[in-house]
Amino acid sequence: MAGIVWWEIETAEPERFQRFHQALSGWSFEPAFEDTEIGASYWIIREDGHSIGGLQRAPSSAARPSAGTRVYLAVDDLESTLDRVVKLGGVIQRSRIALGGDDRWFGVFRDPAGVSFGLWTDRPEHG
Repeated sequence: MAGIVWWEIETAEPERFQRFHQALSGWSFEPAFEDTEIGASYWIIREDGHSIGGLQRAPSSAARPSAGTRVYLAVDDLESTLDRVVKLGGVIQRSRIALGGDDRWFGVFRDPAGVSFGLWTDRPEHG
């Protein structure tokens, strides 16, 4: 695995998060991915014109998200990495999701300790 490629916050109150962090850090928030498989409100967090992370509204049907940041790790083979997660005792929260473009596929898992991580690949699905 390579290094961190993205971080993300999930909250039931993204508007409150935006107001606070815009005032505190000067971050701006750009709506994104409305026409993708995510199925939730999503914003790109920007600082000084650069994308630095993501903000997602937690679905109302979901359990309240844990506090914290989700880190995304780069992988070459998303499916085999997700399979390995399960073999090691993790739980898949989202299988491969496409965001469009040639480098935007990800999955999300929760490790046995309950910590949520994302996996990011620039490779189309194998198979």
